[in-house]
Amino acid sequence: MEQVFADCASDITRENRYGWVSLMDPNSPNQPSGCRKHGCLIAILTLVVLIVVAGAAAYYTIFHTAMPFRLVANMMQKANPSMRIEGIDGNLSTGVSVASIKWGDAPGSPSEITGLRIRYNGYEDAGKTHRLVINDVGVNRAHIDIADLPSNNGVTTSQSTTVVNSNGTTTTTTTTSSGSSANAPNPFTAMANANNGSGFPQGLDSVEVRNVSILDVLITNRNVPEFRVSIPKIEWTGFKATPDSFEPGVLTIESDRLAVATNPGRTVTVEGQSTAFQKSIIGMVQPALHPAIKQSISFSADVSFVPKGGALRPYHFVAADGKLEINEALDGSGAVHARQLDLAGLIDPRKLFGDQTADLPSDLVLNAVVAKGFEEGNGTMKIVDGSFRLGTTTFEVQPLEFSKAALAQINLKAVAKTDAGNITWSLPLAKFGSEYHPSLAAQGMSPGDVLAHLFAGKAYAELSADEKKTIDARIPVYFSPTEK
Repeated sequence: MEQVFADCASDITRENRYGWVSLMDPNSPNQPSGCRKHGCLIAILTLVVLIVVAGAAAYYTIFHTAMPFRLVANMMQKANPSMRIEGIDGNLSTGVSVASIKWGDAPGSPSEITGLRIRYNGYEDAGKTHRLVINDVGVNRAHIDIADLPSNNGVTTSQSTTVVNSNGTTTTTTTTSSGSSANAPNPFTAMANANNGSGFPQGLDSVEVRNVSILDVLITNRNVPEFRVSIPKIEWTGFKATPDSFEPGVLTIESDRLAVATNPGRTVTVEGQSTAFQKSIIGMVQPALHPAIKQSISFSADVSFVPKGGALRPYHFVAADGKLEINEALDGSGAVHARQLDLAGLIDPRKLFGDQTADLPSDLVLNAVVAKGFEEGNGTMKIVDGSFRLGTTTFEVQPLEFSKAALAQINLKAVAKTDAGNITWSLPLAKFGSEYHPSLAAQGMSPGDVLAHLFAGKAYAELSADEKKTIDARIPVYFSPTEK
């Protein structure tokens, strides 16, 4: 090739005794053999062919071999010297599999994931059929120690809480948190924006997940020896979504903290009307899921899915052996019913919201209805009636009606009638769920007397020394320092 170009170049400048020789004269005795007739054209065509072949080879290497995944694996291993990734196979067109991923500095017990695989129908098929099909997602084994995971990089913040105790001493507690999650973008919002609010990816006619199988998951933390999460099996099959339909498939979760199984839909009587649901879900929440859970809690949920927007309506949720019932209709209206629900026996609020948290009620009875449009700000929520027991005293819930816009200023109130006078329990609803700080008030009664009547059924002066200590510890929980 180099010789052909050299011959062509020399031909341009070659001069013999007859003067300059024309390239257009193929019979010239001085015309080099490599360039006679079509020599230069052959050179150009050869160069183009080489470029095309190189491009095709690069395309094949990138999209039909495991090279891109191996490059990423090498980058990950360089960033984390303790990581070892082995057995990479697959390609960008159909998916990837990894035999094992090991990392961690603990001798003899590194974190490890084996049998990782992701298989899909490929971009070419998806482009032709407008279908995204996840054929298989799986893990054969995943034993992960949280101590081996990288720590979050972010801004460290501190918050101090000051509490005035009944004996006049002041206690200041400082909590520190770090991380950048507060400023992180909401992935669901980003997804909605990408989909133009349609609730379904643009350019696709369907999304399918045919099989997900994750086995033998064990999560530990060597810095907290008592921490352990075991998930023997997660299986999910038969998911399919289109712009006009939604089939969630069959899900099974087996673990020492949560068990979930889906069943075919059924017809349930909700608020006196028979409603057909798409799926039935049964499960059990175990105390190992969270330190605040005192005992196992059974639940069931009957659900249907609105294709556009992905809304979960209607649904019917029952927990704690039917003592808690929550439902929502297709139009957004709904209801909440509690029937002698022993919240204090199920949940430890101090392990959920912190030490300075009030006692949860027992024997809770509550009936509330939500009007259509409440979430959009057009309807109201109405607390119809209810009651609960706090300590030895029964409170009657006061009727209340409010809109979503007024929620920040609303207090749910209940009144207990005692021999010493009425006691009012008041709970701000604005932060209900993130904190639980109801307050108590009674005209003509000291905080000590109020709590003594509630939790001991007698006046503060009649309490023993140990009983007074218990009551004194509750005073800063239910009363502000100025009320002490």
